[in-house]
Amino acid sequence: MIDQSEAAPRVRRVTRAEQRAATRSAIVEAAVQCLVDEGYGALTTRRVAERADVAQSTLMHHFPSREELILEAVTHVALRLADRALDTIDPRGLRTPDGREAVLDEAWREFTSPQALAAAQLWSAVWDEPELAATLRELEERIGAIILTTVGAVFPEVEARAQLVAMVHAMVALVRGLVLAIPIWGRVAIDARWAAIKPLLLQLLEQVVDPAAATAAT
Repeated sequence: MIDQSEAAPRVRRVTRAEQRAATRSAIVEAAVQCLVDEGYGALTTRRVAERADVAQSTLMHHFPSREELILEAVTHVALRLADRALDTIDPRGLRTPDGREAVLDEAWREFTSPQALAAAQLWSAVWDEPELAATLRELEERIGAIILTTVGAVFPEVEARAQLVAMVHAMVALVRGLVLAIPIWGRVAIDARWAAIKPLLLQLLEQVVDPAAATAAT
């Protein structure tokens, strides 16, 4: 007689909903890797289906159009980068000179990571594919809200809050412009350009975050 206490536990069967979710996740991840490894031009449904090891009809079932697939993939990348940035960048560092430089350095590393550079290609592609604009705008608003809420929590007493918000927007726009210039000038040249611009940004940050110290320095 078999001892029921020693019987192997019954393996739970995966539900159809879980299978669909896993397949969809695999397709999105394959699209992300295709974007990172091969670039936006190579991001076709056929290529992504190959990478995800699914039939193209299966991919089309989950994503009826290439645009839907691209938008979900880029949203996935952008939110992942935002989460990672929040984990690695401590806004409290903006209170000290060394901390401000560390924040800018880490932000530059995040914006120029392979995943971020891949996602940045869509900001150029939107000129030819205006249907991307609405989703990219929504994505920017979501990430911007996360950043501004975090900064606001660290500096509740800053009287020049509007200046700080404008400063954050300006830095993001500046970094994005430099990132989009990397294919033209190369990474080494753009890194050097960033190194030349960073001291100016640090001066501006000090004027907004610590005006007393900025005045004393002059």
